[in-house]
Amino acid sequence: MENDLLFTLISKTDWKLYSQSGSFEPESLVEHGFIRCYQGNQVEKAANENFEGIDDLLLIVIDPLRIQVPIKRESVDGIIYPNLYGAFSIDAVIDRIPIKRSKKGKFAVQIKHFD
Repeated sequence: MENDLLFTLISKTDWKLYSQSGSFEPESLVEHGFIRCYQGNQVEKAANENFEGIDDLLLIVIDPLRIQVPIKRESVDGIIYPNLYGAFSIDAVIDRIPIKRSKKGKFAVQIKHFD
């Protein structure tokens, strides 16, 4: 678990800004002091709860071995989230996956973990 991939969600528009700057530094870092990331089984719920009204969503896949900022696993309402405490180079992003809503208006994201 310590070196599992990390996931976060952003709009395609925001991704364009980060990719041009070379640094992944979303507004949440300034607002909250960290970048909220998710484990694979948390992504679908997070997308549906936190991105109401956003249709151009990207799932950002981060290799934790490529970042130089602290990762703290923190509990919020009994759920553990891996939070990143600092901006990092976009070189740590190993994939960007477009997420689309279903006809019912919900995001459907299934992430499989293979050993």
